[in-house]
Amino acid sequence: MQLSHLQLSALIAAVIRIAHSHVIMESPVPYGADHIDSNPLLADGSDFPCKQRDNVYKLIKQNIMPVGQTQTLSFRGQATHGGGACQISLTTDKQPTKNSVWKVIHSIEGGCPSTHPGNLGDNPEGFGADKFQFAIPAQVPTGDYTLAWTWFNKIGNREMYMNCAPITVTGASQKRTRRYHKAPVHGHLHSNEATIHQRADALSSLPDMFIANIGNGCATTQGDGSGGVVAIPQQNLGTNVQRIGADKLFPPQGDCRGSQVAAAAAAAPVSTSSPSPVPSRAASAPPAPVPSTPAAPAPQPASSAPALPQISAIPPAASPAPAAAPLPNGVVSSTCSTPGKSLCSPDGTGIGTCDEQGRVIFVPAPMGTKCDATLGVLVQAKPQGFKA
Repeated sequence: MQLSHLQLSALIAAVIRIAHSHVIMESPVPYGADHIDSNPLLADGSDFPCKQRDNVYKLIKQNIMPVGQTQTLSFRGQATHGGGACQISLTTDKQPTKNSVWKVIHSIEGGCPSTHPGNLGDNPEGFGADKFQFAIPAQVPTGDYTLAWTWFNKIGNREMYMNCAPITVTGASQKRTRRYHKAPVHGHLHSNEATIHQRADALSSLPDMFIANIGNGCATTQGDGSGGVVAIPQQNLGTNVQRIGADKLFPPQGDCRGSQVAAAAAAAPVSTSSPSPVPSRAASAPPAPVPSTPAAPAPQPASSAPALPQISAIPPAASPAPAAAPLPNGVVSSTCSTPGKSLCSPDGTGIGTCDEQGRVIFVPAPMGTKCDATLGVLVQAKPQGFKA
């Protein structure tokens, strides 16, 4: 049987989705939801923002969000990597580029996208990840924006995930329609939506999105060796913060002061933009009480920052391979054949995710757990001498 071009494209997309079974934002509905994959952003930042690809800003649904009304953040996929830290951010650009400015409206420290200690399973179309609530702050003017969900996983390679969705912010009493008034100036109808410049000015007091692990000089760490939840720097945290669970938070390493500008420079080295001023962290506000976050140490210039082992990238085959950087204590490297699949070390004491280069980095399972080789997830370890 000969497949049509459309059938072949759909089959390839399905195979890719199965092979790269991480997590995708289900709600709000992202751009290009019919052909997005769940891989993290590339380590060199070349697909930042929004996982740049063909037809990346294909509109599937315009998400309507009245100011102050509760919204739901939910996910599809089961490779939740022990949770981590997430942020929800906005830009006024409908088709964001490396130079877009992203402003944070909600931060989640720990337990995102799931509080499960490992992966929920290996079904790329499965559910089970937690759902989170957020709201558009009152200071955000009505109009069109792009919303971004970003995630820094707790267990596995140090990566950054990002999905983007088109949204329309309406007034608190508006839901499905945009309203216009006939205040004719020079014969034109004018919308009650703020201009793009007014919206950008209104967002300017919000913190910049935290960006790391994409070649911008800022990186999250393995924490205590078994994975770690990043402590989002105070200048990027904002006032709407959820602290979930009791995971210890670990500050990022490197120069993270201007991570947004640095990310743009990594994607296009010719950029000469300067970092914009960042506001200081304000007191935490609902929806959830937020204890004080451990303060991150003062950032040092990139030249004096401690070197991080680049465990997610492999030198190109065409160039002579330099000696591999030493892996942290207790971390073991191996080969694999299915990118995106969670794997266990032979003795069950480590867990890792197969990367695009056919390499898996096993990190030690947290105390009291072991890796189930059948599911590729962490389970509670049985005490010695235990008999079923």
